[in-house]
Amino acid sequence: MLDVNKALSKESQNFLENLRLYLFSSGKKTAEIEDVIEELEVHLLEAERNKKSVEHIVGRSPKEYMEQLSDEMSVDFMGWLKYIVMILIGAFSYWIIAKAINGGIEFSIWEIIGYPFAGILSVFIYMMCFRYMASHKLSKVKQGVLLYGLGIISIALFAGLIIFSGIYSTTFIKLDNTGNIIAVILAISIFILISLWSKSWVSIIIPILLYAPEVFLKQTHYQGNVNLILSSLITMLGILLYCGYTIRKTKSS
Repeated sequence: MLDVNKALSKESQNFLENLRLYLFSSGKKTAEIEDVIEELEVHLLEAERNKKSVEHIVGRSPKEYMEQLSDEMSVDFMGWLKYIVMILIGAFSYWIIAKAINGGIEFSIWEIIGYPFAGILSVFIYMMCFRYMASHKLSKVKQGVLLYGLGIISIALFAGLIIFSGIYSTTFIKLDNTGNIIAVILAISIFILISLWSKSWVSIIIPILLYAPEVFLKQTHYQGNVNLILSSLITMLGILLYCGYTIRKTKSS
């Protein structure tokens, strides 16, 4: 059976990938996006067989074509609500475990209000950025700078919240030992559920790489800054190795 996507030119494949990213970051239903992509693949293949370019199908401006197509499709509010809730619960689980390791779980009123707000704002900024990247021809360097800037903005949002909460707020919720244990078990269960739902080991491996070195080194004679440096190095090395393995596996498949 002919693999339509592989039979297309690199230009057409890039356009389809950008279109998929644009529609996804515009909140469209995944099933409808794939139907549109599949139909467009056939049109592009027929055009290329007749020695015609991508512009023959989509016009001179891919951006205008994407916008027009997006306007004709409905927004999947419930689908995106599901993703946002999943992201917030996942992020909350990271904070639970981090706080449990570093002295116990407690939250200020600003953290309870601010974390969901910062999370939703980050998702919105990422969606806007992905739409821009998909509809404009950017070099690899510019894409890298843009993604790096996004990462900085997200980190700055949460770091600013932590600093602000530490200065201007007092503890609103503080769990005892039993509460800490139950919260950690729930957080680990959420990582496992997300892994089963996404059919990926990422939501299990990343927390292990982030927290296991610190927990392990606390049981040794390494303390203070030495513990912090060693655990950070092990975490970074582990994440790099995992990313390298994932990229290699993706390319081979």
